[in-house]
Amino acid sequence: MSPAHPLAERLIEHLQRRPASRVLDFASGSGRNTVALRDAGFSVFAIDDAAAVLPGALAASDGMFAAAISTHGLLHGTAGSIAAALHAIAERLENDGRLYATFGSVHDARFGQGERIGDWTFAPVKEPERGVAHTFYDRERLEALLSPNFLIESLDERGADKVHWFVVARKR
Repeated sequence: MSPAHPLAERLIEHLQRRPASRVLDFASGSGRNTVALRDAGFSVFAIDDAAAVLPGALAASDGMFAAAISTHGLLHGTAGSIAAALHAIAERLENDGRLYATFGSVHDARFGQGERIGDWTFAPVKEPERGVAHTFYDRERLEALLSPNFLIESLDERGADKVHWFVVARKR
């Protein structure tokens, strides 16, 4: 299995003083972050990719979370579905809970490519992500997306061809 995403490593470092904290892994993909977080002693509720795209994806979870991580779940979807997922995540975070997430950047080589779904949303026409909506953000739009629910602690663009925003934010 691949090593944990760099944001998962930052999350583990942040929660080290709070062993047994509950963490939400939204759109858990291969499970690499879930494994790393559990190995670090945290209780992890993982929502797989198929469930993450459904409305009410968090309905199966109970209680609140100290933090949430999504290293690809918020890269996929329309602007509206991403905003709805982000709001649902915020509602399940404890006061001062943290979000560690990646978002698509307009500097990504895929921006503007494929089938246009919206001004900022495109779906590749080739495999492996054929037909999967990707929404891309510039700094201003991403700050506006996050600001209703979160205070941004760090916001960095990373990558060369595939460029993502790496976000760490605190629930308002």
